[in-house]
Amino acid sequence: MTPLTGWLEQIGGRRAAPPRGIDLGNGRTLKAEDVLEGHFRRMTTRQRTHHVSVQVGDNLLAAIAVLAPDLAPLTLVAEEVAGALPRVQPADDFRLHLHEALERTHRQHAAQRTLGTRPPTPPAAPRRPSGRVAALVALLVLLALSWRWWSQRAVSSAAA
Repeated sequence: MTPLTGWLEQIGGRRAAPPRGIDLGNGRTLKAEDVLEGHFRRMTTRQRTHHVSVQVGDNLLAAIAVLAPDLAPLTLVAEEVAGALPRVQPADDFRLHLHEALERTHRQHAAQRTLGTRPPTPPAAPRRPSGRVAALVALLVLLALSWRWWSQRAVSSAAA
C-alpha cells in the first residue's frame, strides 16, 4: 500500500457529506481529481496496473464512462495534456518529505481542533459596509425629503 493510499483511507471515513465522485464502497469515495491523476500516471508510465474493480477489462476509459460519466470528456483532455507536457517526476525525497509534512500538518490541525485552540472553520473576513447600505441611506433621505416637501405643500394648499 502506498502512503497516498493509506492517507486516503485514513481521511475517507471522516467526511461529513459524501463528495461527488466514484463510490469505492464502505462509505468511501474517490474524487474526480484523483481519478484523473491516476489515469495520467498510468498513461505516462506505460505500466499496466489493474486497481480498478469494475468488470470492464483493460479499458479504463470504459470504467470511467460507466462509473463517472461526467468525467469521461476530461479523460480526453488528460490524454492531450499528457502528450503535450514533458514528463517530469519529482524526486522521491521530495515526495516523501511532502507526504510527511502534510500528514504532520493534518495531525496538528486535528489535535488543535480537538483541544479547542483552532477554530473548526477559518474566521470570516470582516465585512465593510457595502454599496447597499449607502443606497438604503440615500433612499431613506430621499423619502424623508419628499415627505417633508409633500407635507409642506399640503399645509400651503390648505392655508390658501
